[in-house]
Amino acid sequence: MLARAYLPDEADHEVANQLLIGEDALVTSTWTLVEVTSALTRAARSGRADLDSLLAAFESDTAVDGPITLLRPEQTAVEARATEIVRQYALRSLDALHLAVAELAAMPLAAPEDCGFASRDKAQADAAGKLGFVVS
Repeated sequence: MLARAYLPDEADHEVANQLLIGEDALVTSTWTLVEVTSALTRAARSGRADLDSLLAAFESDTAVDGPITLLRPEQTAVEARATEIVRQYALRSLDALHLAVAELAAMPLAAPEDCGFASRDKAQADAAGKLGFVVS
């Protein structure tokens, strides 16, 4: 979902961009660095945008003073919880890892407020809702 904020020709670009400029805290796993960099690099290689500009914007947004906070909870706990999520909801591995990080690190940060979860993947969004996230 987040990569779409940097690619104006993507479906739901405006929705994703609102995550960056909205008032709610935006947190994600450090794996997002690899995931979004991969998506932006592929988009640039296909001629859709300039890679240096895309990466500069993303790096600025994930810097210490940027709108995106990167979370890195304890790896063993994340892997154990992601495995449970995969078994329960039959999700892809990275989708389950993102949910595990959100559940273990983002939910406690948001408490007592509700914690949102953004995904364009229906199975991941359904699982997030069942885990107690407000899904967008």
